Amino acid sequence: MRRPSILLILTEFPPRIGGMQAHAMSLARHLYKRGYPVEVLTYRPNRHEEKYAVQTHDFRLPFPVHRILSRLGYWHNIELIVNFARQFRPDLIYCSTVFYGFLSEHLDVPVICRSVGNDVMRPWIVYPFRFASRLVSSPFFERSLYDLFKRFNYPEWIEILFHKVRYQLMVRSARLMSYVMANSKYTAELLAEIGLPAQRIGMVVGGVDARLFACRASVRDRQRLRTNLGLPPGRFLIMTACRLVAKKGIDTLVNAFLELRDRMPDAHLVIIGEGRHEKRYRRLVKRLNLNEYVTFTGRVPHSDIQPYYWATDLFVLASRVQVNPVTGLRDAETMGRVLCEANAAGIPVVAASSGGIPSVVAHKRNGLLFEADNVPDLVRQVVKIRTDEVLRKRLVKTGLKWSRERFDWSVIMAEHEKIIDRVLGIKSKRSPRKKKKKSKKRRKPALARSGF
Repeated sequence: MRRPSILLILTEFPPRIGGMQAHAMSLARHLYKRGYPVEVLTYRPNRHEEKYAVQTHDFRLPFPVHRILSRLGYWHNIELIVNFARQFRPDLIYCSTVFYGFLSEHLDVPVICRSVGNDVMRPWIVYPFRFASRLVSSPFFERSLYDLFKRFNYPEWIEILFHKVRYQLMVRSARLMSYVMANSKYTAELLAEIGLPAQRIGMVVGGVDARLFACRASVRDRQRLRTNLGLPPGRFLIMTACRLVAKKGIDTLVNAFLELRDRMPDAHLVIIGEGRHEKRYRRLVKRLNLNEYVTFTGRVPHSDIQPYYWATDLFVLASRVQVNPVTGLRDAETMGRVLCEANAAGIPVVAASSGGIPSVVAHKRNGLLFEADNVPDLVRQVVKIRTDEVLRKRLVKTGLKWSRERFDWSVIMAEHEKIIDRVLGIKSKRSPRKKKKKSKKRRKPALARSGF
């Protein structure tokens, strides 16, 4: 049977790193290996060195990647995608955000997407107007504007520009989607709030290569690994990995670590990542006289991060739901892919019970939850992990199990295929069936069975 062709609108795509990029690459590779004719549309590179990197990267891929989209001109992008789709003639369009539902008004194919929640809370449609959209999309204009944003460290007040129009566009676009995959219950609730009917919302949580992150290092190997990474051996290492922005709660984690030092003198904190608040957090560490006990690694490419997990004793994610005092916009951890990675690496997890984190971490099952921004509660949960060996082993065992059975890419991608089949009305033949006696009774179509 011929596989349906799929046009993938994956705006965030490697070689840039991040959760959305990792999901995009895994999806494209999986669908291609399964025999689906796929082509990828994504943002074009800006800088000469980035252009060289993407050319080298794309050359190795077995499917076509077309870097033609602008990060600025929304309606010009719609025009580009429509023109491309009319040549490619896909059976289905998949998008990595809720922003491209309007394609269904121009093309006679279903449009589905995955939402990570932030596309709903803070729609990053930079220029939402039809007028001059093509001009704004020019490489020169785009490069100049992004250079300006970067010079001022991407100031948060920019988000309020055209916010009402951008939000209205996002809502209208999302409602045109045939189906939306939410990355957590938190995101599913956001989608319901903007008017998507429940039958067009599904939840697909996770995304980790469980085998790649699985640790087989001995205690001696881990100490050697720490030395190679520039981390102190013989310490109880507490690690976090995230962008250094307000919603990640790094200030809460550092303040909790100050208290933990009194109870656990051998504790050492490792902060992996970079972001607009990095200098602020470094100053906080210095003010609390913790410089000797805190390591800032800076940016670590996703392909190189596994050894940090393997060298660590505990992973903490202290995210909060952040409301910007200037713009009033919410920002939240809508899932927390690093938690899936920590589970797969076999290290215990402590995380804030905020946003979409409870869709990944179940308290006392694959990790411990604490109340967001509650320093004493965070300290209590870390001390439990350190002092209760039975609890720690149980959390690690369940985390490893869930990383394989719930969060692994193979599980996530199989769920994507099921949804694609349901939307297109294709009978799924993924799982083997027991042999049955022949029956003249006619089976119901796939859509009727699934409740679509």
